Amino acid sequence: MSLDANESSENYSKSSVIGAYLFFGGAIGGGLIGLIIAIFLVLGAVLQNAVLQNIVRSIVLALLTIPSFAFFGFIVGLIPATLTGCLVAYFELYRNHKGLSQSAIIGAISTVICTLMLIVFSDFNFSLAACIFATLIGSASGYLTGLFTLPKA
Repeated sequence: MSLDANESSENYSKSSVIGAYLFFGGAIGGGLIGLIIAIFLVLGAVLQNAVLQNIVRSIVLALLTIPSFAFFGFIVGLIPATLTGCLVAYFELYRNHKGLSQSAIIGAISTVICTLMLIVFSDFNFSLAACIFATLIGSASGYLTGLFTLPKA
């Protein structure tokens, strides 16, 4: 049993897990925010019974929103995504139900910690809604990044 644990520990590439979370974690979180905004843009144009030209314009704007927010999320989410990647690699999590749920919890906690530090060290007013939104985006980003990048068990 000890031999199997050492063998699986040797096959776990911590640097690739940290790198994957570093490069993709924030971008996935920002892309999720962009996707939410894009859905509301298109839905707003459709529900207003707008002409076809306005609906097409909102669809094009929505398609530009997602990569823009993914880039913005990469910049802003660099620190929480790296922290999440370091903790996931430290605990050697794999792509199974237990590993993905722990990755989501770690992502949520690291994102909330970074959000609270941003609120404390800047002139932003404390907002419970911002912390709840950061929790949801951090957990979804941690789960999806783990789903795409963690090694199989």
